[in-house]
Amino acid sequence: MKSVKNLIVPFIILIALIIGVVIYYVATNIKNSQETETSQGYIDVVFFNYTDVASVSVYNSETQFTSLVKCSFGADDSMTFDYQGDDAVEGQKYSQSKLYEYISYLVSFTCNAKVSSAGNYADYGLDNPRYTISITTISGDVTTIYLGNKSPDGQFCYMYVAGSADIYTINVFKYDLAAKTGIDFLDSTALSIDYSDLATVHFDRKTDGLSLDANVILNDKGVASFEFYKPYTHSSSGYFCTMIDSIVDLEITEYVAIAPDELSKYGLEEPTYHFVLTSNSGSKTELFFSRELSGYYYGYVAGMDNYFMISTYQIDNLDLAETVLIDPYVCYCYAKDISTINCTYGDKSFKFTLYVPDGESITSDKSSVELDGRNAKISDSTGRSFCSILFESIACIKIAGSEPDAVVDTSAGPVITLEFVDNAYTSTVYEFYTRDADSFYVFKNGEFTSFYVYSSEIFYNGGLDTYSYGFWSAYELLSEAITNNANGIYEIPTEN
Repeated sequence: MKSVKNLIVPFIILIALIIGVVIYYVATNIKNSQETETSQGYIDVVFFNYTDVASVSVYNSETQFTSLVKCSFGADDSMTFDYQGDDAVEGQKYSQSKLYEYISYLVSFTCNAKVSSAGNYADYGLDNPRYTISITTISGDVTTIYLGNKSPDGQFCYMYVAGSADIYTINVFKYDLAAKTGIDFLDSTALSIDYSDLATVHFDRKTDGLSLDANVILNDKGVASFEFYKPYTHSSSGYFCTMIDSIVDLEITEYVAIAPDELSKYGLEEPTYHFVLTSNSGSKTELFFSRELSGYYYGYVAGMDNYFMISTYQIDNLDLAETVLIDPYVCYCYAKDISTINCTYGDKSFKFTLYVPDGESITSDKSSVELDGRNAKISDSTGRSFCSILFESIACIKIAGSEPDAVVDTSAGPVITLEFVDNAYTSTVYEFYTRDADSFYVFKNGEFTSFYVYSSEIFYNGGLDTYSYGFWSAYELLSEAITNNANGIYEIPTEN
């Protein structure tokens, strides 16, 4: 019995080993079968170098729209892309970089996983695929790829290649790319106008009825500035220049398909902002923009079929006040250009004489400044010059607003008058007529400028704040400093 028992134990162990081997092989076969249906890891299914491709077309079965891009080599071996989709417009400028990107992504398909080898297309929306992508090579061979449903998590879509039963998942980016139409390939540069070709600019807006027309002025270095000729004659500010800069080189964020019945939704039924750019030849470019909507302006160029959106960061100063868009000062000037400023106020007057060499300041040792024949180069103990205070207050008389249609009563004569004589002995006279108790209309050489200024620009006494004086009060301050200075130093008395 003992010997039989000794044989039974090894036999049991042998049976157990055989069963283990069988289970291992069955499990391995099941695993291999599952990997055939769902193979993880990136799989190169289709790959072409874009230089070998003659064309790529994408058919959308839902819209029955076909996008088509043809590729060709130039004489210098440069590659060009020609958009010929169903919505192609002759003469329309399509972006080569956008078409290149489109082609590059659609001629290679590196898939995330194989999900079936059984050709069960209907399970994945591939029996009636949403997109059919056809790649035609230079040799004439055609490879067709079909895109079906998106995966449940929305991160992938299903695809297969014509002639194969294998079904794969690929990043949904390809699905979104296949949806592009001609509007997505339009060149992002909507306008590129050289100032040397531009004669005038017009800007108006509906929010406040502002309307400005300006001539384009180029200096000897080719830098543009603007001189308004309607509704008044006056220089522009740098803010207006910046706004026009962004218009003449307009970059589009994105083109948008907007149906006629959606124009009000995008603020384009009655656009808020309007520009007209007139070239030297007389041709006009007209642009319209909506009000700001969630960080964007929507717009279009007259005569073009496409609407677009641009970020509020791409165009500046559309809503700035009129007094900011124009030169904010009545008679801004530089001391080096002026020889004399005469002022008359009732039975009082002063004569402010300057000699300031080019490149020197009004307080320079090389400069000479006199008030009524007396040396006007007096400063306080901090070095603040009283003649500078007077000149600054005259050169920086701020415009409060404009009233082009105002009827000004000039019968009583001007309240106060400034006459500028420049180094070429040309005289320019500014007269200030009463508007109301706190403001004055401004005339230049006998003509109404359309502007008015607050009385504080003339009569305000800034006390110790030497940057807020009106020009008549600044004259009185300088006169007092000349009379009461000690060795060229004068301190403004403080109130007790």
